[in-house]
Amino acid sequence: MAKFTAIARDEVASSTTYAAPDRQATGVRSSTRVSPDDYSIWMVDSLLDDGAELVWSGPHGDDGVYVIEGELDVTHDGVVRRCPTEGAVIVESDVDCRARAVGPTRVLHVGAYDPAPPTDGMYGPPARDGHTVHVVGDKGWYQSGGGVHYLARWFADSTQSSSRIALFHVALHEAHRRDIPHSHSQDELIYIMDGSLVMGRSEYMPGTCLALPANVRYSVTTGANGIKFVNFRRDASMQEYGKVKAPELESAIARGGRLVGDLR
Repeated sequence: MAKFTAIARDEVASSTTYAAPDRQATGVRSSTRVSPDDYSIWMVDSLLDDGAELVWSGPHGDDGVYVIEGELDVTHDGVVRRCPTEGAVIVESDVDCRARAVGPTRVLHVGAYDPAPPTDGMYGPPARDGHTVHVVGDKGWYQSGGGVHYLARWFADSTQSSSRIALFHVALHEAHRRDIPHSHSQDELIYIMDGSLVMGRSEYMPGTCLALPANVRYSVTTGANGIKFVNFRRDASMQEYGKVKAPELESAIARGGRLVGDLR
Protein backbone atom coordinates (compact mmCIF):
# COMPACT_ATOMS: atom_id res chain seq x y z
CA MET A 1 0.00 0.00 0.00
CA ALA A 2 0.98 3.67 -0.13
CA LYS A 3 3.27 5.16 2.50
CA PHE A 4 0.28 6.78 4.15
CA THR A 5 -3.48 6.44 3.75
CA ALA A 6 -6.30 8.52 5.26
CA ILE A 7 -9.91 7.32 5.09
CA ALA A 8 -12.81 9.40 6.44
CA ARG A 9 -15.76 7.41 7.79
CA ASP A 10 -18.29 9.67 6.08
CA GLU A 11 -16.69 8.97 2.69
CA VAL A 12 -17.25 5.20 2.97
CA ALA A 13 -20.64 3.57 2.45
CA SER A 14 -21.92 2.03 5.68
CA SER A 15 -23.80 -1.26 5.87
CA THR A 16 -26.10 -3.15 8.22
CA THR A 17 -23.79 -6.13 7.67
CA TYR A 18 -20.95 -6.13 10.19
CA ALA A 19 -17.84 -4.86 8.39
CA ALA A 20 -15.20 -6.59 10.54
CA PRO A 21 -13.66 -9.42 8.49
CA ASP A 22 -14.58 -12.93 9.69
CA ARG A 23 -16.37 -11.59 12.78
CA GLN A 24 -20.02 -12.07 13.69
CA ALA A 25 -22.57 -9.55 14.96
CA THR A 26 -26.33 -9.12 15.27
CA GLY A 27 -28.39 -5.95 15.59
CA VAL A 28 -26.07 -3.81 13.48
CA ARG A 29 -27.55 -0.41 12.69
CA SER A 30 -24.53 0.71 10.66
CA SER A 31 -20.97 -0.55 10.21
CA THR A 32 -18.07 1.01 8.32
CA ARG A 33 -14.60 -0.35 7.72
CA VAL A 34 -12.35 2.70 7.81
CA SER A 35 -9.00 0.96 7.19
CA PRO A 36 -7.52 0.22 3.74
CA ASP A 37 -8.13 -3.24 2.29
CA ASP A 38 -4.47 -3.86 1.39
CA TYR A 39 -3.17 -3.65 4.95
CA SER A 40 -2.22 -6.13 7.67
CA ILE A 41 -4.70 -4.83 10.27
CA TRP A 42 -8.25 -3.48 10.16
CA MET A 43 -10.56 -1.05 11.96
CA VAL A 44 -14.37 -0.86 11.93
CA ASP A 45 -16.67 1.85 13.36
CA SER A 46 -20.15 0.47 14.12
CA LEU A 47 -23.41 1.55 15.72
CA LEU A 48 -25.24 -1.30 17.46
CA ASP A 49 -28.86 -1.46 18.54
CA ASP A 50 -29.79 -2.24 22.14
CA GLY A 51 -29.29 -5.98 22.67
CA ALA A 52 -27.03 -6.41 19.65
CA GLU A 53 -24.25 -8.95 20.10
CA LEU A 54 -20.66 -9.30 18.95
CA VAL A 55 -19.66 -12.97 18.88
CA TRP A 56 -16.21 -14.56 18.83
CA SER A 57 -15.85 -18.28 18.10
CA GLY A 58 -13.35 -20.47 16.31
CA PRO A 59 -9.88 -19.31 15.22
CA HIS A 60 -9.26 -15.56 15.38
CA GLY A 61 -6.44 -13.21 16.28
CA ASP A 62 -6.21 -10.73 19.16
CA ASP A 63 -9.08 -8.21 18.93
CA GLY A 64 -9.80 -4.93 20.67
CA VAL A 65 -13.17 -3.18 21.00
CA TYR A 66 -13.16 0.44 22.19
CA VAL A 67 -16.58 1.66 23.38
CA ILE A 68 -17.19 5.14 21.97
CA GLU A 69 -20.76 5.45 23.27
CA GLY A 70 -22.96 3.15 25.34
CA GLU A 71 -21.86 0.01 27.18
CA LEU A 72 -21.17 -3.67 26.54
CA ASP A 73 -21.98 -6.66 28.75
CA VAL A 74 -19.18 -9.14 28.06
CA THR A 75 -19.80 -12.85 28.72
CA HIS A 76 -16.82 -15.20 29.02
CA ASP A 77 -16.55 -18.49 30.93
CA GLY A 78 -20.03 -17.93 32.39
CA VAL A 79 -19.13 -14.55 33.91
CA VAL A 80 -20.67 -11.24 32.76
CA ARG A 81 -18.66 -8.02 33.06
CA ARG A 82 -19.69 -4.56 31.92
CA CYS A 83 -17.44 -2.40 29.77
CA PRO A 84 -18.29 1.31 30.14
CA THR A 85 -18.11 4.18 27.69
CA GLU A 86 -14.45 4.90 26.83
CA GLY A 87 -13.41 1.50 28.12
CA ALA A 88 -12.27 -1.42 25.96
CA VAL A 89 -12.55 -5.17 25.61
CA ILE A 90 -9.44 -7.17 24.71
CA VAL A 91 -10.34 -10.58 23.27
CA GLU A 92 -7.20 -12.70 23.04
CA SER A 93 -6.70 -15.08 20.13
CA ASP A 94 -9.07 -18.04 19.71
CA VAL A 95 -11.13 -17.20 22.82
CA ASP A 96 -14.92 -17.63 22.61
CA CYS A 97 -17.01 -14.82 24.08
CA ARG A 98 -19.98 -12.52 23.52
CA ALA A 99 -20.44 -8.79 24.01
CA ARG A 100 -24.02 -7.47 24.26
CA ALA A 101 -24.91 -3.81 23.69
CA VAL A 102 -26.59 -2.10 26.65
CA GLY A 103 -28.65 0.55 24.90
CA PRO A 104 -27.59 1.92 21.52
CA THR A 105 -23.81 1.51 21.50
CA ARG A 106 -21.07 2.71 19.18
CA VAL A 107 -17.87 0.68 19.06
CA LEU A 108 -14.49 0.78 17.33
CA HIS A 109 -13.41 -2.80 16.61
CA VAL A 110 -9.81 -3.59 15.61
CA GLY A 111 -7.96 -6.74 14.67
CA ALA A 112 -5.56 -8.41 12.23
CA TYR A 113 -6.26 -10.29 9.02
CA ASP A 114 -3.85 -13.04 10.07
CA PRO A 115 -5.60 -15.12 12.77
CA ALA A 116 -2.29 -16.38 14.15
CA PRO A 117 -0.71 -14.20 16.86
CA PRO A 118 2.67 -12.68 15.98
CA THR A 119 5.69 -14.73 17.03
CA ASP A 120 8.72 -12.71 15.95
CA GLY A 121 8.30 -9.46 17.88
CA MET A 122 10.38 -8.03 20.70
CA TYR A 123 8.53 -10.03 23.34
CA GLY A 124 8.43 -13.21 21.28
CA PRO A 125 5.31 -15.34 20.88
CA PRO A 126 2.52 -15.10 23.45
CA ALA A 127 1.90 -18.03 25.78
CA ARG A 128 -0.04 -20.83 24.11
CA ASP A 129 -2.27 -21.37 27.15
CA GLY A 130 -4.29 -19.10 29.39
CA HIS A 131 -5.84 -16.93 26.70
CA THR A 132 -8.69 -14.86 28.09
CA VAL A 133 -10.82 -11.72 27.78
CA HIS A 134 -9.85 -8.47 29.51
CA VAL A 135 -12.57 -5.90 30.22
CA VAL A 136 -10.82 -2.60 30.91
CA GLY A 137 -12.57 0.46 32.32
CA ASP A 138 -12.29 4.03 31.11
CA LYS A 139 -9.21 4.77 33.24
CA GLY A 140 -7.25 2.08 31.40
CA TRP A 141 -4.96 -0.74 32.47
CA TYR A 142 -2.01 1.66 32.48
CA GLN A 143 -1.58 5.39 32.00
CA SER A 144 1.34 7.47 30.78
CA GLY A 145 1.66 11.24 30.77
CA GLY A 146 0.64 13.69 33.45
CA GLY A 147 -2.71 14.67 31.97
CA VAL A 148 -2.06 18.42 31.63
CA HIS A 149 -0.54 18.33 28.15
CA TYR A 150 -0.66 14.62 27.41
CA LEU A 151 -2.40 11.49 28.67
CA ALA A 152 -2.40 7.98 27.23
CA ARG A 153 -4.82 5.38 28.58
CA TRP A 154 -3.53 1.92 27.69
CA PHE A 155 -6.02 -0.94 27.41
CA ALA A 156 -3.28 -3.32 26.24
CA ASP A 157 0.40 -2.58 25.60
CA SER A 158 1.73 -5.84 24.09
CA THR A 159 3.16 -7.02 27.43
CA GLN A 160 0.28 -9.37 28.32
CA SER A 161 1.59 -12.92 28.70
CA SER A 162 -1.01 -14.41 26.34
CA SER A 163 -1.40 -11.67 23.70
CA ARG A 164 0.62 -9.01 21.88
CA ILE A 165 -2.05 -6.45 20.93
CA ALA A 166 -1.51 -2.76 21.74
CA LEU A 167 -4.62 -0.56 22.03
CA PHE A 168 -4.62 2.86 23.66
CA HIS A 169 -6.31 6.27 23.69
CA VAL A 170 -4.18 9.42 23.51
CA ALA A 171 -5.21 12.97 24.43
CA LEU A 172 -2.86 15.81 23.41
CA HIS A 173 -4.26 19.05 24.77
CA GLU A 174 -1.64 21.48 23.46
CA ALA A 175 -2.59 23.29 20.24
CA HIS A 176 -0.26 23.33 17.21
CA ARG A 177 2.21 20.93 18.82
CA ARG A 178 4.55 19.35 16.24
CA ASP A 179 6.23 16.12 17.18
CA ILE A 180 9.70 14.90 16.21
CA PRO A 181 9.75 13.09 12.85
CA HIS A 182 9.71 9.38 13.60
CA SER A 183 8.69 5.91 12.48
CA HIS A 184 7.30 2.79 14.16
CA SER A 185 8.43 -0.79 13.72
CA GLN A 186 4.82 -2.02 13.40
CA ASP A 187 1.92 -1.16 11.11
CA GLU A 188 -0.49 1.09 12.98
CA LEU A 189 -3.99 2.53 12.69
CA ILE A 190 -4.96 5.85 14.26
CA TYR A 191 -8.60 6.93 14.57
CA ILE A 192 -9.29 10.57 15.34
CA MET A 193 -11.97 10.98 18.01
CA ASP A 194 -11.82 14.73 18.71
CA GLY A 195 -9.80 17.77 17.66
CA SER A 196 -7.68 17.44 14.53
CA LEU A 197 -4.29 16.41 13.21
CA VAL A 198 -2.17 18.09 10.53
CA MET A 199 0.16 16.19 8.20
CA GLY A 200 1.77 18.19 5.44
CA ARG A 201 -0.85 20.47 3.93
CA SER A 202 -3.82 18.39 5.07
CA GLU A 203 -5.81 18.62 8.30
CA TYR A 204 -7.68 15.48 9.36
CA MET A 205 -10.85 15.66 11.41
CA PRO A 206 -12.77 13.29 13.74
CA GLY A 207 -13.91 10.09 12.06
CA THR A 208 -10.73 9.78 10.00
CA CYS A 209 -8.55 6.67 10.10
CA LEU A 210 -4.84 7.06 9.36
CA ALA A 211 -2.97 3.94 8.23
CA LEU A 212 0.77 4.32 8.84
CA PRO A 213 2.86 1.32 7.72
CA ALA A 214 5.88 0.13 9.67
CA ASN A 215 9.15 2.02 9.16
CA VAL A 216 7.53 4.96 7.35
CA ARG A 217 8.89 8.22 8.72
CA TYR A 218 6.37 10.98 9.43
CA SER A 219 5.53 13.91 11.69
CA VAL A 220 2.19 15.27 12.88
CA THR A 221 0.97 18.55 14.37
CA THR A 222 -2.04 18.92 16.64
CA GLY A 223 -4.87 21.18 15.53
CA ALA A 224 -6.14 24.34 17.21
CA ASN A 225 -8.05 22.28 19.80
CA GLY A 226 -5.48 19.55 20.30
CA ILE A 227 -6.39 15.97 19.43
CA LYS A 228 -7.77 12.76 20.89
CA PHE A 229 -7.28 9.48 19.06
CA VAL A 230 -7.29 5.70 19.43
CA ASN A 231 -4.17 3.82 18.32
CA PHE A 232 -3.92 0.12 17.43
CA ARG A 233 -0.96 -2.13 16.65
CA ARG A 234 -0.80 -5.90 16.38
CA ASP A 235 2.52 -6.31 18.22
CA ALA A 236 5.08 -4.44 20.32
CA SER A 237 6.68 -1.51 18.54
CA MET A 238 9.83 0.60 18.67
CA GLN A 239 9.60 4.30 17.89
CA GLU A 240 12.64 5.38 15.86
CA TYR A 241 13.90 8.96 15.52
CA GLY A 242 16.99 8.45 13.36
CA LYS A 243 20.03 10.36 14.61
CA VAL A 244 17.96 12.91 16.54
CA LYS A 245 17.06 10.75 19.52
CA ALA A 246 17.52 7.23 20.85
CA PRO A 247 14.77 4.75 19.91
CA GLU A 248 12.00 4.15 22.45
CA LEU A 249 10.10 0.99 23.28
CA GLU A 250 6.37 1.67 23.01
CA SER A 251 4.81 0.21 26.13
CA ALA A 252 3.16 2.00 29.02
CA ILE A 253 5.86 1.43 31.64
CA ALA A 254 8.69 2.03 29.15
CA ARG A 255 7.09 5.42 28.50
CA GLY A 256 7.27 6.31 32.18
CA GLY A 257 3.74 5.17 32.82
CA ARG A 258 2.04 3.64 35.81
CA LEU A 259 -0.27 0.76 36.56
CA VAL A 260 -3.87 1.89 37.04
CA GLY A 261 -5.53 -1.51 36.91
CA ASP A 262 -9.07 -0.45 35.99
CA LEU A 263 -10.05 -4.03 35.20
CA ARG A 264 -13.71 -5.04 35.42
